[in-house]
Amino acid sequence: MVETITPVVHGGSRSRWGISLALHAIGAFVAAAIVGSLLAGAGALLGAPWGVPGAVLVAAAATLYLARELGAPVPVPQLRRQVPDWWRTFFPPHVAAFLYGLGLGPGFLTYLGHGTFVVVAVAAFASGRPLLGAAVLAPFGLARGLGPVLAFGVRSPHDAAALVERLDRSASRARWRVANALALSAVLVATVLELRRVDAPSEVGPLAAATLALTFGTAAVAKLARRAAWGRTLGSYGLRPGATRLAGFGVPVVELGIAALALAGLGSSAGLLSMGALVGFSGAIVLARVRSGRRLECGCFAGSGTRDYRVLLVRNLALTGVAVVAWRAGEDAPLLRSLGEPAGADLLPMVLVVLGLALAVWVGAVAFAGVGRRSEG
Repeated sequence: MVETITPVVHGGSRSRWGISLALHAIGAFVAAAIVGSLLAGAGALLGAPWGVPGAVLVAAAATLYLARELGAPVPVPQLRRQVPDWWRTFFPPHVAAFLYGLGLGPGFLTYLGHGTFVVVAVAAFASGRPLLGAAVLAPFGLARGLGPVLAFGVRSPHDAAALVERLDRSASRARWRVANALALSAVLVATVLELRRVDAPSEVGPLAAATLALTFGTAAVAKLARRAAWGRTLGSYGLRPGATRLAGFGVPVVELGIAALALAGLGSSAGLLSMGALVGFSGAIVLARVRSGRRLECGCFAGSGTRDYRVLLVRNLALTGVAVVAWRAGEDAPLLRSLGEPAGADLLPMVLVVLGLALAVWVGAVAFAGVGRRSEG
């Protein structure tokens, strides 16, 4: 990313490069703010804030990724994709810089080297306040968007390549782990201190439904985004061709249905559907164990790694416990009954959401149009 926004690309003009840098930072800032607002809005639809359980959720996320900085093998949710390289040749430099910022700001759509962004996103989700969610994620987008400022002294393509190599080497240095560990420790301490002041009743049912929505929704999106990897995972389970095609389409649909039920205020129904789905998933694991052995492909998030079948069953058992809580302690309250007209502090998050949807449609339309023109050429 840094090598695409340098003074060299702008003919050596620092002023034109400065405009592109500003547009890149603005795009990343706006995109991150929109993601924070959407996450908090989703949390509000699921009943956030959840009092003590919500604070425990944030503390647990901070503890998990603090352990990762100390060496534990904790995965970071991310698509590990580059923003389209052809943008910089198809669009003028200023437009491409802004689009790259929009693609970089959401974080999860590209590469994340640390879990700090994930913890802050969980905090935004648990807050249930779209304005606060936008405020806490926007600085992360701005920091990522200002990365190309390091290219100020780049005067040739060779300098740009050397800068990228230095950044790649520095990303693995211990000081970055220490910095992220300190930040996560601060979040953990602040959350623990906040727990002492939370007087609201525990909203266990809505929190369980929110956990199901987040887990199954993320799993479904990952499968749809990585259809080839998901297909390979299904192939390793030894299913018949018809069953493989049915599962390839049906599993993401069921997972999206669980998330949709929870978001619609039907948390108890989401828990019941989750229980049925998890029983089916566990049965498939047992059958695959008989056919293929103890090590099985883990297709929960369309990944390609293998796991011991017992780990997969324990994971499903834990999720089943969450589903039981959502079913028994949750409520089926239609969403339309709880929604009111936006006013006051809700207006800005509403504008951010509308802007985010408009930007997403625009970027998608531009991308598809560019692909079509390239194929015609």
